[in-house]
Amino acid sequence: MKIEYLADHADAIPTLAQWHHDEWQAVTPHLTVADRIAGFRARMRRLEVPTGFVALNDEAVAGMACLVAHDMDTRPELTPWLATVLVAPQYRGRGIGSALSQRVVAEGRALAFPRMYLVTFDKASFYARLGWHNLEQTEYLGLPATIMVHAPFQSR
Repeated sequence: MKIEYLADHADAIPTLAQWHHDEWQAVTPHLTVADRIAGFRARMRRLEVPTGFVALNDEAVAGMACLVAHDMDTRPELTPWLATVLVAPQYRGRGIGSALSQRVVAEGRALAFPRMYLVTFDKASFYARLGWHNLEQTEYLGLPATIMVHAPFQSR
């Protein structure tokens, strides 16, 4: 498995956007696949925010994760965020989500962010195993959510 910049795999964006839509349309029903494609295209950068990463398994797209300025419009003071961690169902359980998340943390470290944040509705224990800590329990988009924090420079 390889993890590369989304900027090098623009052809994967429609597939990733459809997977994202299928996974989270119940949470973000106002976003269309076209909206998601546009959002992912904006993440086609390197060593800046926003940026995206793609996991490749024998050159097949297996998942993605992103580093974005904000992932919750209700918490604009927190930045940056690990977002859009998504692994295709057929590739789950192989450590790809962990590797993608760690790659985003490495990018945050390279950009010298003292902290990074994420919001999860149901994966707090997964992220805790990767060094993330609960910051607060809240409600977001009508669902119970956990905001987590990671201090990349403290994890060395």
